[in-house]
Amino acid sequence: MREELSETGVNVTAMLPGATNTNFHLNAGMDSTYFGDEKNKNDKELVAKQGYEALKNKLDHVVCGDEATKKEAEDNKTTPEDVKASRHAKKAKPQQ
Repeated sequence: MREELSETGVNVTAMLPGATNTNFHLNAGMDSTYFGDEKNKNDKELVAKQGYEALKNKLDHVVCGDEATKKEAEDNKTTPEDVKASRHAKKAKPQQ
């Protein structure tokens, strides 16, 4: 998308928010998972503000949310894909 719009003056910023306190997980049937627990979610107003600031500053991408989300994104740069996939799968399964 960024390349397609490069000559139009439209700025594109990829926003990586992590789990955010919206109705997304409830609507996706994930309310009984790790991601459905409100204590594991980023504040939607903080995420929106960080995304908007990144777009205004023409950043390529931004990890939005709290420091834990940002640290996880940084750690993910050196974590093998199979480890990340396994970790995510466990969090996406219903909690008992």
